This record gives sequence, C-alpha cells and structure tokens, in this order.
Amino acid sequence: MEETPFLQRWGPPVFIVLMIIIGLLLIYRTIAGSDMATVKRASLTMGTYEQVTQLVPLGCPTGDDTRLCDYYIASSSYSVFPSSSVYDYVSDGILPLVIKAGARLVELDVYADENNKPVVGLKNETMGYDYAKNSVSFESCCVSIANTAFNKVETKTASDPFVLSLMFHTNKRDVMEACSEILKQTLGGYFLPSKYAYEGQGTLDLASEPICNLAGKLVIVSGPEVKSVPVMHELVNLSWGSSNLRRLSFMNASQPYDHEELIDSNRKAITMVIPDPDPDLKNSNPTVLFGYGCQWIMMNYGSLDAMMEIYIGKFQQGSVLLKPSYLRYKPVVYKKPALPPPEHSFQPMAATSPIYDHNPKTGDKSIVF
Repeated sequence: MEETPFLQRWGPPVFIVLMIIIGLLLIYRTIAGSDMATVKRASLTMGTYEQVTQLVPLGCPTGDDTRLCDYYIASSSYSVFPSSSVYDYVSDGILPLVIKAGARLVELDVYADENNKPVVGLKNETMGYDYAKNSVSFESCCVSIANTAFNKVETKTASDPFVLSLMFHTNKRDVMEACSEILKQTLGGYFLPSKYAYEGQGTLDLASEPICNLAGKLVIVSGPEVKSVPVMHELVNLSWGSSNLRRLSFMNASQPYDHEELIDSNRKAITMVIPDPDPDLKNSNPTVLFGYGCQWIMMNYGSLDAMMEIYIGKFQQGSVLLKPSYLRYKPVVYKKPALPPPEHSFQPMAATSPIYDHNPKTGDKSIVF
C-alpha cells in the first residue's frame, strides 16, 4: 500500500509533535506527583488557617485541676493528604503544615508495604483499592512530627500536649515492632513517664489526668490490636479498646441512641470522632459534636470547606480549649442534714396521766393508784 502525499509530507512532523506532547504529559504527571508539588499545593490551603488564627498555648499551671477530658483538642484526620480529593498524592511534608495550622492531635493510618515496612497512606480494605496514589514511610512521618510539634520556634502551641493516634491496618508483629522502635528513636524524648505505659498500667486513667501534667508531652493512643505486641503496647497511653476512650464515626456520634448518655460519658471519658467513609474527604458539621462534649473531633485540614471554617472558628485562639462548665464533671457534694428541732422529734416521749406514768429513758411503766 502506497503512502498518500499527505502522510509523506506531514507524517514525520505529526509523529514528532505527538511524542513531544506525550513526553510533556509524562513530565507534568511526574512533577505534579512529586513531593515538592504536593506540599506546595497543601501549603496554599494551610496558609489560610495561619492568616485567620491567633493561636496561643494553654498555659500551665491553669490554676485548677482541669483534666484531659475537660478539653477540646484540635484534631486532624487524613493528615498526609493535601486536599479533599481521593486518589491524590500524599506526603509527610504536609504534617508540619497541619501542626502549624493548630492541630494537636494527628492520626496516621499505618499499613505494611510489600517489604513488611510500616508505611502511611489510606486504603479501602473492604473494596480493595487505594485512596492515595502513593504511601510514605512511617519513619519520615515521625521525624516530621518530632521536628515540628514540640518546636517552639516553628509552632506557637508547642507547649500543649500532643496526641498521636495510630490506626493500624495490619496485625503483622514485625511491622508493629518496627513502629515501636521508630517511635523510640524519633519521639522518645517526649514520651510520658513509665507509669503511663501500657495504657496506664491498668491503674491510671489518663482521661482524668490533670492536663498540665501532660504539657509538652506526647500522648500515644491506638486500638486493642497492640496488646498482642508488648513492645508496641508499652508505648500506648490510651486505647479505644478501653472504657475511658471511645472511637465513633461521625454518624454514630452525631446521632447517638442516647445523647444524654454520651454527654454524661464525656464528662469523665473521651470520645474521638472519625470521619465517615465517604467517597471524598470533605468535612462534616462538628457543631452538634461540640454540644455533646466530644473532645477529639477529627477533621481533614486539607479540605478548606464551610465545615472547616466552623471548626477553625472554634479553635481560632488556641488548639486546646476548656469545655463549658455544664459539660464538665462536677463532684456531687452532699451537705450534712441539720437535726430537727426537739419538738419535732419522733422519739418516744414521757407520758404522765392521773392513772399512768411512762418513762421512755428507763422503760419503767406504772399504774398510779
């Protein structure tokens, strides 16, 4: 088959142009997915928070014995995502931006990669697909947190307690053991004293601990699966497998079977609220959850939406906020009842008549003749 004059004349230039376009698309995809580009996109969103907030640390001593459960804490979910879109690139470089924006609780979703190394990302394990196009090493995330969360030059609220929530999506022992070693090497200087290890040794209730005892320290929370790995369990200070920390989805927390029970529980314990598993990573309205006294309401800082505007408005001047007094526990004090007047007493009284005499003190009874 002979080539047409058109192909003879324009075939090679068209082919070259197509190759150039394909090459540019590949270069763009590489650049867009690079760590630097991902962080740059996130910084545009996070920079907005810094413009509208005037964060100050809690300040200890507080002058009272207010406890950890008495405070709302600005909390972050999807902490390595740059936006509200799934199927995006993630980066450990987003963690410093989230922390500087005010978050004092960060959750990391931990998985095992093909080499059984701990990585952070986000997957739908039920459906078997990834929400993120990549993953980042658990170690790099811990380094980012260590360099930012307690750095008073970088972070205005560095002296406040910092909560690291670890959601393990693997039960592999070697992966959890690797996580414990990484935590010791990167964040060990900020651990709580040993009496708080193993979820408080079964005797300490961290939710009721005076908050100033936790100032400038790292609080590690996780699920019941860590109990099977002693070296990881040792580092966990609070677990949602215990009775003093609940982990509820937004739907379950905002529409509880008994909201009065939830309010009363939050006076002595802590509720952490995680986003519902939606197709996107946009935020839900936290207002009703604040009203129920839920302390750790986790939001996606990468999604600059109307619900996040409400949330940032709540934490505009601080990352750790005291709950209203009516949502905090107050011991019931019983007054000693006053004795009634003697004339109102129901005790037996002396009765004397012309024919009968009764002395209640001696029990003597006699008939008068």
